[in-house]
Amino acid sequence: MKRIPMTRLLLALVLAGGSRAYAQHAGHQPSPPPPPADTMARHAHAMPAPADSVPAHAHEMWMRDLGGGWQAMGMAQAIPTMTVGSPWRQQTLLQGGLYLTQPAVMLDLASRDARVVLRTTWNFEGWTQPHGELTFGGWGEGFIDSRHPHTLLHEAMLSANWWDLGGGTLSLSAGKGFAPFGTDDPMARPAVKFPTNHHLSQVLERWTANAGYLRGGWSLEAGLFGGQEPDGPYDFSNIRSFGDSWSVRAARRFGEGFGPAAPWELSASFARIEEEHHDAVTRTGLWNASARHEAQHAVGKVYALLEASRSRPDGDDGYYSVLGEGQLGLGREARHQPYARVEVATRPEYTREGAPGTPGFFRYDHDAHAMGATRWVISTLGYGYDAGRYPASVRPYVELQHHAVGASRGGIDPRALFGTRQFWSASFGARIFLGGGPMRMGSYGALDPMAAAMRPDARPMAGMEHMRH
Repeated sequence: MKRIPMTRLLLALVLAGGSRAYAQHAGHQPSPPPPPADTMARHAHAMPAPADSVPAHAHEMWMRDLGGGWQAMGMAQAIPTMTVGSPWRQQTLLQGGLYLTQPAVMLDLASRDARVVLRTTWNFEGWTQPHGELTFGGWGEGFIDSRHPHTLLHEAMLSANWWDLGGGTLSLSAGKGFAPFGTDDPMARPAVKFPTNHHLSQVLERWTANAGYLRGGWSLEAGLFGGQEPDGPYDFSNIRSFGDSWSVRAARRFGEGFGPAAPWELSASFARIEEEHHDAVTRTGLWNASARHEAQHAVGKVYALLEASRSRPDGDDGYYSVLGEGQLGLGREARHQPYARVEVATRPEYTREGAPGTPGFFRYDHDAHAMGATRWVISTLGYGYDAGRYPASVRPYVELQHHAVGASRGGIDPRALFGTRQFWSASFGARIFLGGGPMRMGSYGALDPMAAAMRPDARPMAGMEHMRH
């Protein structure tokens, strides 16, 4: 077991005074602030619902007027969780741990009408889970069957937005964050455990310069960034590789709603990434295609995602993932939130630093070359409940995963690693949000939900009818 340090510190960073706006926290919908008061006055149709329509379990988003049309807004989250799993049949060794996973503080600074926005996200997993989080099937940055801690500075992106340019919206963004590729950060999606495809379907924590243009239902993004992955939570050295990699993403949206608020979204991405390992340069092509839906239906609040990802390193066969996930928000306020995910994927296998049952089993040399691959089918079933009251949204959850693993290439026998080809793991705990619920992450400018909600002609985003100033 691991002791959890500094929980109060992480969650208190966004509770200092300032003007506030209530937001409903139901289901999987992002929770942006309302537009500034002068914008709301100019656009009466954007006025939020009256106070008595705010649900009883709403809590406040931290927000402060800085003067001159500038505003600061923020939220924090953390997930105290217990994970257990027992893959080694012969040793009957119970693996597990108590973690404070995904502790993050998000703080945005926005000018009038969000024409200039600084988005920052601080991730404290380097402090709360320095040895990783048990996640069978996971890999990347020197961790395997364990999710690595993300970098302390997860995002620091400065965006300039031209909301009416040539009949569309142009956004230019630069800093450290997500390259325009793939799907939303799993941190903002229903399952607590990250999918195996995290390093196939997102390109994150890079120093990047992004441009995006949104017109009607179409958007096109392009990014130039440094391809080198961080080597630990405090590694910011990949700024030296800036400019050696690039990516593009095109998307088509359908239905009412501006940008990220549209109920239907189809996207396709390509990235060309260059990395150096032991003085050898590797170039990898990445592909991703996805379909996403989120809307209120008669049965409840529905979220669904289907995506396929593929990597093709020079001189290697690469890896793939096909993933489908969904969540249903039930009840008048969508408090009951069952969800499910199925992923079929291959992943690289490396020489591990220790035998099964030892901490070294979950680590490998980040610069080593893969010695083969395994094939995984991971089925996830979970249930969350939004039990929150002011000042926090507390969402207890339980999550069960079934893992089926087989050989793919390189002559690797999964039984030699795990003692079996099929096993289970379980997690339970609570998602804790202060000042906002889960928000889509991975895009900037016009495709950032908070910035999009503050544009001059902003209307309440779908599901945000209960915001009030």
